[in-house]
Amino acid sequence: MFCSILLLSVSGYFLADMLLQERKDDVIQGQLKKIYEDSENEETEELSEGKADDGDMGNRVGSPPVHPGLLALHRKNPDCIGWIQIEGTVIDYPVMYRPSEESYYLHRDFYGEYSANGCLFLSELCNPDTSDNLIIYGHHMNSGKMFAALDRYKDSAFYLEHPLISYNTLYGSETYQIFAVFCTPVYTGSDFPYYTFTKAEDAADYREYMKAVKERALYNTGISAVFGDKLLTLSTCEYSQKNGRVVVMAKKISQ
Repeated sequence: MFCSILLLSVSGYFLADMLLQERKDDVIQGQLKKIYEDSENEETEELSEGKADDGDMGNRVGSPPVHPGLLALHRKNPDCIGWIQIEGTVIDYPVMYRPSEESYYLHRDFYGEYSANGCLFLSELCNPDTSDNLIIYGHHMNSGKMFAALDRYKDSAFYLEHPLISYNTLYGSETYQIFAVFCTPVYTGSDFPYYTFTKAEDAADYREYMKAVKERALYNTGISAVFGDKLLTLSTCEYSQKNGRVVVMAKKISQ
């Protein structure tokens, strides 16, 4: 009886701690989204009223416009470089980037504190300005948060309903069109190293990579990417196989 009570107490403690952590993460994400959306709305209102200071927002002649929502978050944490959204899903989060520390935000929140949910983050192998392929990682949470929705892209019907990805950066808004979805194991010693392809050596290298992606695709979207197209790769865990990953790939179609 004593052992049962002890086990129950320990389980209750961990459950309560998990719920508190989940609540904390929800509060932080809500605050970040409010900052992001309010800053964007304020800038829109200022522009419509002719009050915006182009110098303050970085909109100088010849330079790309700075996204006001991202600028506000970037000022709070310089590691915040983007905001990703897939309409009709819960994917609506900031994207972090700390190339000096591998997977730094895997179990850290926006402020660097421990979080089971972690943050969506750009691979340290990427360069946001020069990479041909931006690789963003995120957890597949049982709660359905973070990148859990990517698993639904294994169904072509879900893809047809959600074919576009919005990715806002400090320099404006980008739209990506999904063209391939595949599942693959990692850490096998002979797996498909999609996570290392960030910049093509030349057109032939790009074509070879696209061929490998298409061979693994779960279904044919009828869309292809060619050398010169900027790629966006979203990756999360997939549980039908050991160390599985579901990968959603898209190409940039507008900015």
